[in-house]
Amino acid sequence: MIEILNGPGFLSGRATLGSDISYFFAVMFTLLFLGSGLLASQGKGLKHHRMILASMGTMIAYFVYYYEVRKLGVASLADQAHFPGPEWIYREIFRPVLLTHFAVVMLTMFSATYMIINGFKSAERRDGRMLLKSGRAHISRILWIISLVWLGLLSWWLFNTHHFGLGHKILFLSFGYFVPAGFAVATVRLFPELDRRHRALGRFCLVMFTCLLFTSTVVYYLLYIAEY
Repeated sequence: MIEILNGPGFLSGRATLGSDISYFFAVMFTLLFLGSGLLASQGKGLKHHRMILASMGTMIAYFVYYYEVRKLGVASLADQAHFPGPEWIYREIFRPVLLTHFAVVMLTMFSATYMIINGFKSAERRDGRMLLKSGRAHISRILWIISLVWLGLLSWWLFNTHHFGLGHKILFLSFGYFVPAGFAVATVRLFPELDRRHRALGRFCLVMFTCLLFTSTVVYYLLYIAEY
């Protein structure tokens, strides 16, 4: 399997099949999310609901593939990315963009998951249509328990399976738990009504998906297209 993924790609002469699949996934799920956002703005709630679930499934598949097979983000944190260009471009441009991309990935995955959970809470079917309902909801105890379990798993992964420096471990813990947890609490405080919260989360997610596609494109260009 690894040999196949390391074979020639179909988008660039320097790219591998694995890198091209990774970029293709990023473009596909971003377009799906943007399309679902357009359906929501047009009041097509049921179609929006179905497309957002398809988008989420695609995004999860992408993240699993990206970090279990490609491992580009982890390699960058360990200074193991095989960058073909000059060292100053790697240090001043490529690595900051890749780290930004990693941070956006973490925020995007959390915010999209939170948005979909909130969508199930705030949506109701009425006369064959999917509509948002008003009402207030707070973060449940179950969600807090799940978040603490995730913190434990993330901490175990960082301190037992990878030899990162303290700064990198803090970065992982921040964007993997503390920033998303703070984001969830702030969202509940700022938007206590379910319908307003869902719309705000949707707008935020669309911005994050656009940033994710931009950083993915820059990373792909610097690795496989740019001439040095």
